[in-house]
Amino acid sequence: MGSFSWLRADRLTKRKNIAKGDSYKILIPKEFGGGYIKDVYHDYGMVFLGEGEEEADLFGILAYWNKCKGMTYDSETYPSTMADILEYGRTYLQSNRCAGIEIGTYKEDIDKLKYPLKLVSASYEGTYEECDGISYTDPDQGFYKTYWQPKD
Repeated sequence: MGSFSWLRADRLTKRKNIAKGDSYKILIPKEFGGGYIKDVYHDYGMVFLGEGEEEADLFGILAYWNKCKGMTYDSETYPSTMADILEYGRTYLQSNRCAGIEIGTYKEDIDKLKYPLKLVSASYEGTYEECDGISYTDPDQGFYKTYWQPKD
């Protein structure tokens, strides 16, 4: 068995998926403050692992962006900016993570989301809104590094 991984939402590099050790960016929708988070992929959707910051989880982030009900957080109001999600959202909690897994695992569910994950190459310079791609889950689970097929 591999580990959770995603396909890149851009095609700047030959690599199709994001696997352990890859440098990448998480594009943030303008509604949540815009910009991006640059990280090195640690497997299973973990963000900031071992970097001295509070751990975060991509599925938990996805759940907050799409306003899943029943989320657990450490503030009086539902976190509504990326900074608040990371500070108060407890995205790594199994219940919060599972909410994101429920809405963000299968292509047919991902296609219905207002804010799907857009994980891109570290060299990508556009915004969330400018990026036409979506990061679907990697069918190879990040176990193997995969590559885009040449366009005919």
